Formats: sequence, C-alpha cells, structure tokens
Amino acid sequence: MEQINLENAIEILLENVKPLKEIEEKYILDSLGFVLAEDIISPLNNPPFNRSPLDGFTFNNLDTLGATKENPITFKVISEVFAGDFSKETLNPKEAFRIMTGAPIPNGCNCVIKQEEVSFDENTKVLEIYRELKPFENFCFLGEDLKVGEIVVKKGEVITYNHIGVFASLGINLVKVFKKPKVGILSLGSELTMPGEPLKEGKIFNSNLFTLISKLKYLGVEGIMYPPMSDDPLTVTNFISKELKNLDILITTGGVSVGKKDIMHDVIRELEAKRLFWKINIQPGTPVLASVKDEKLILSLSGNPFASLVNFELLGRPVLSKMSLNSIKETSTIDGIVRGEFSKSSSKRRFIRGYFKNGEIFLNNNKHSSGTISSLIGKNAIVEIAPGTPQLKDGDKVKVILID
Repeated sequence: MEQINLENAIEILLENVKPLKEIEEKYILDSLGFVLAEDIISPLNNPPFNRSPLDGFTFNNLDTLGATKENPITFKVISEVFAGDFSKETLNPKEAFRIMTGAPIPNGCNCVIKQEEVSFDENTKVLEIYRELKPFENFCFLGEDLKVGEIVVKKGEVITYNHIGVFASLGINLVKVFKKPKVGILSLGSELTMPGEPLKEGKIFNSNLFTLISKLKYLGVEGIMYPPMSDDPLTVTNFISKELKNLDILITTGGVSVGKKDIMHDVIRELEAKRLFWKINIQPGTPVLASVKDEKLILSLSGNPFASLVNFELLGRPVLSKMSLNSIKETSTIDGIVRGEFSKSSSKRRFIRGYFKNGEIFLNNNKHSSGTISSLIGKNAIVEIAPGTPQLKDGDKVKVILID
C-alpha cells in the first residue's frame, strides 16, 4: 500500500489499536490527567458539621426578635469557637458564642451575624445586636455540599486539579485509574550522538529523541527513552523484539526512506511484523512506516526533526488518544489568516510551522526545511497547505492545527 492519504492512514492506525483497560491505583496528586476507573462515592457528609461561613457571633435567632438600632438586644458571649474546635456548652437564652469562619456551630444556635454588624465589649463580654436575624441566616448545613453515599465523580471522567481538590476534601488519597500508554522512543542512525557527549566528525546530536520524549511528558504520557542505535538491522531487530513486550507502542525515528541505511523495512521483515502502510501523501514526513507486532503498534517516523514532529502530531496523537480513553487530547483544527508569506508551491498536502494568536497565523521566518529544528521555538501550530497551492500570501485563509 503506497502513498495513502492522511485520513486513510489515521483510520488504519486506529483500527489496529485498542483502548487500554488495565487499572492501577494512584496517589491523588499522581492521578492528574488519568481517566477514573471507579465511581467516587462520598464516605462522609461535607461539611461534616453545621459550619459558620464567616467571622462573627452565633446564637438563636428567636432572641433577636424586636431588635433595632434604637432598641438593641444584648447577649452574653459565653465562649469562642475557632475552626478545628468543637463546643459542647449548653446555650441559654440571650447567650451567644463568638465564632470564626469554618468553625462548627454549637447546638442551640441557628444563625450567625458578621462581627462588623455588632458592638462587642471584650472586657464585659456583652454583645449588642441591632436587627432581627432569620433562622439559618449565614448558616452552612451539615452535608450541604455532599452527602454520605452520593456519587461525587463518575467513572470515565478525566481527572483535573478540581477533582483532586474534591478527593482531598473527602479524605481520599488513592484512586483507581485506567493506565495510559507506555511509549518507547527509539532513534536510528549511526550519526546520532547523545547531548553531553563529545561530537565527533560527521556526527550530529540526537534532537528527535528529546523532542518526542518531552512532548510525551507534556501530554502526560510515560515515555521510555532508548539510546540511539546504529544502522544494523539485526541489532535493531533483536532490541525491538526484547523491548516491545514492555511497551504499549513503539515510536522510531529514522530509517524509513529508500536509502541504503534505511533499515526499518528489513527490521519489520525480520520481526515478522505486519506492515500496515508505508508513505503517506503529505510533505514533510512522507515516508512514515506503520506496522504491528504481537498486537503492538510500531510507528516509524521520518528522521528529519520537523517531519518527525508532524508525523507524531498527525498520526501519533490520535492513536494515543484512543489508547488512553481520550485523556490525551488530539490536536484541534481551526481557520486562521496568514501573516507573512510562504513562497514555495505545494504539489502535495504540505504542513509548515507557525505561531497562532487571535485568529492569525504568523509565518515569521524562512526556516521551513524539515531538517531545521531551531525554527520550532515560539511556534504553537502547524499550517496546512492544500495540494496545488502556488504560494501563501499575507491575508490568505488557511487551516491551522493547534499543537500546544
């Protein structure tokens, strides 16, 4: 199957991956971005007691009947209740408690008044009230937010920081979630050198590995980073055969074109993997190779830095989204107005980098080669250019794929 279109390639990939249903238990702070694998049922009433929403004084509202500014009613303040305290004192008529925000409201009290609305003598403990209060005025009820046995969060929701705050409020520190894909990243090429090592003649530093691993981390996916491997089919075959069992998907970069050192075709044969397709009708990133071994997807991307990123955004993200029950967001496509220009004609469906803001996509440099990487800095989008487009001009309307 040669030179298939992008949509067909995505369809084939999605047909060959399944959502991961394996469940693990995570500490709530580590559950961010995962899909909840259980209903969260409240184990308690929240708040667990009648609570004051403000700093002030609490008493029985019936004792305020008839109170006016001209004819205040006086109370004896018998105690103070702070957040974290609990008073068991008996309330008698015309008695009150001083109370702070979040503190439990003592028995017999059914309203709270702001301390700014009253007069209080710290020495005599005499409180003056200048108006009538309604029953349960400024009163937070036990279980007002959540009740015991109530479903708080349903299975299948993607956990956000808001969920985590709710879990903590219920005393829950561990939750069951569906596992996300474990993704291995392997770069091929005898020319590749790891950052920090001496750069020998004819070698280049391995940028693809770090771009893709950091992208996975940005998306909340566990990435396994392998050292680069030389262009030896047998060595690579043995390595993949061993490591694939520990992964949910393997992404490789390099070795997928038609040169002497493009070994992934030989590797796939040696692995006895099923080849799904090779080459898609886009530029850059045409010679992407997809295959399946033991129900594990091997997605082999271009070795050119921008081409591999395009391949990942267009093909890898939909796959990861399906496998992770949509907890990994796919890219979104919107319309944008070009600012700048792209002078090359596009015989194929072409993708170039840009910066999108307020409906405009800025093409602010000439570094559009698939081999350049410095021009990725400051870019948050990919511009799609339809095949047959002679050039992009300032003011043209285009499709913009948001990647960040």
